[in-house]
Amino acid sequence: MSKDLSRVEFYFPNGEFKDKTEIVESIIFLMKNQGSIDYSGYADIELLRQGLLDHIGNGNIEQYKEISEDQKSEIEKVISETVEKCDEKLSVPTRNFIFVHPYLTTKDDKVFDGVMAVAVYSCVFHLFINLEEYSEESIKNTVAHELNHTIYYYHHYDDFNSYTLLDEILLEGLAENFREQYFDPKTTKWAGALEKEEAFQILKDLDKNTLESKEQKVIKEFLFGNGKYKKWNGYSTGYWLVKEFINRNKNLSWEELMKTDPKRFMEVTN
Repeated sequence: MSKDLSRVEFYFPNGEFKDKTEIVESIIFLMKNQGSIDYSGYADIELLRQGLLDHIGNGNIEQYKEISEDQKSEIEKVISETVEKCDEKLSVPTRNFIFVHPYLTTKDDKVFDGVMAVAVYSCVFHLFINLEEYSEESIKNTVAHELNHTIYYYHHYDDFNSYTLLDEILLEGLAENFREQYFDPKTTKWAGALEKEEAFQILKDLDKNTLESKEQKVIKEFLFGNGKYKKWNGYSTGYWLVKEFINRNKNLSWEELMKTDPKRFMEVTN
């Protein structure tokens, strides 16, 4: 008997819209009717609204298309099969609620191949899909990455609302190494944004206070880059840190890696 690992819900509202705000309001209306806001991973409607606005994309509204039943079936099948494959390599400890929304892309979003996502809780992530640009591979890679996040959240739930910069670096490093190991050996642009030596020098230069910082400004600037750091800096440093840790601890299973004390990973920078 197979495990009930995921529930997939699609929110592509019918109609014509003048901007992304109208699409988001329609999505929230549909989610209210479905009764799904309570398990959306957000504490309230306002946070859900902002989360959707932040991630639905800034592309031309003319991109928006309603989703067909065939597309729903195809996408849901890929998602479900990917979750099941992940479970074979790393136990999925609880059922995941996966919400699928439209994605309005710009030229800067091409790197994501039509699929972007955000994990917001220990059993919830939201997928944003451009129906003209996505591929089966881009869905698989994104689901594997985000599911790894929710599993990390599950095992480190006590600190869920107060993650440090180190936690965030490891989240991305674990997710990218897991995806690369079991789904696609190609290194993504964000994981490979830095060379290994460059990544390790940046990690060595971080002081204890910065690594333990919980300030969102500090975390976001390190992860995504600013004047001091290159674009995708945090993703790439995490990727190389976790890869080196795995290479030095080949006896550890993925189950054990996900439960490892974050501070242990930094030992490989010495």
